[in-house]
Amino acid sequence: MANLTERCREFAASAMKDGIGQAALEVLQERGYEALTIDRVADRAGISKGCVYNYFRNKQELIQYVFERIVEPAEQEAQQILARSCGAMEKLESLVRMWFGYFSSHRGLFDFLFRDPVVRQLCYESQRKKDAQALDDFGRVLAQGVSEGVFRCRNCGAVAEMIIGAIQFVIERQLELGEQRPAEQEAERILDVFLQGMAANPRERVEVQQ
Repeated sequence: MANLTERCREFAASAMKDGIGQAALEVLQERGYEALTIDRVADRAGISKGCVYNYFRNKQELIQYVFERIVEPAEQEAQQILARSCGAMEKLESLVRMWFGYFSSHRGLFDFLFRDPVVRQLCYESQRKKDAQALDDFGRVLAQGVSEGVFRCRNCGAVAEMIIGAIQFVIERQLELGEQRPAEQEAERILDVFLQGMAANPRERVEVQQ
């Protein structure tokens, strides 16, 4: 177990990295990737350029840290949802609503990440790791639902891919079109398809929305 001095050092290092990351994010949002320099980040954070290099080797590494910092709170909330002592149906609904709600609350950040091709490429590897974690999260919920008898997935991993793919496409479509759709509405649409299916009940009349 780390002693008190080591824990204090770790806390200080974490706080410093967070401060540098926040400074980089502000520079990115205000001036874009091309204007992001270690000098500007250091100036915004109120520290020396050398201090920045103590934590990040280059601005590419700094960008990746910023991306992970943006997504981390949502990942933590997902783990809290998974840890609940409730049914799989409730967990699935909570996960889908959480991701749309998080996107809606941080729309400006995601818009920047989506629209800047250089930044998007830099975040690609981190995004793949995040996708793998999300696949595991949704797969666990679906497997729980199968054991509870509320889901009939033959391949939980494949269905998890479909759900995540649907969420990501809907989000990226909003960014592409510059639209701001209600988070709850988008979550309900996806949940309706995956939980209720598309096959029509002959006794029900469905109003088609474009």
